[in-house]
Amino acid sequence: MKILDRAHASNFTYNDLDEGLRKGLKSADPSVYSVLSSVSELYLKYRERLDPVRAQVGFIYYGNAYPKTTTDKIVEGLASKDRVSPSDFINANAGAATSICCTRYGFQGPTLVLTMPGRDVQAIARGLADYWLATGQADYLFLVEAQTDSVEVLQVSTELLQRASAHFH
Repeated sequence: MKILDRAHASNFTYNDLDEGLRKGLKSADPSVYSVLSSVSELYLKYRERLDPVRAQVGFIYYGNAYPKTTTDKIVEGLASKDRVSPSDFINANAGAATSICCTRYGFQGPTLVLTMPGRDVQAIARGLADYWLATGQADYLFLVEAQTDSVEVLQVSTELLQRASAHFH
């Protein structure tokens, strides 16, 4: 596999997003914003390569970050017997950022979400990315690491990987 490029984002809010990215995200969990921002940066830069092969663009999201704000909102609502919106359950899903990015840009390749802490998860995610690219299951792959530290700072690092043996336009 070949690393084409990297992008980083940290603790983005809805208002930090470009106006075009905000569309349809008003109720999304804040953890999605940094992921979408970093993926969008790479997508826009490599759009001409990616658009013709959207069915072969994969996505792996890994790390300890998950939609904590929305999850906490649901737990509080259930504990107080308040009404909880069905969209909150969708937005609290650990795969929300992956789903939003893939839907927004039409990526149809294989996807995986590994929300687990520790160094081992990076080796697993990289191993799967390498396997998917080497076997032709994906021509390109977004490898997104999302980590939250002890003071709730979200750090997102996204790599756009390319299948090494493929010939592209």
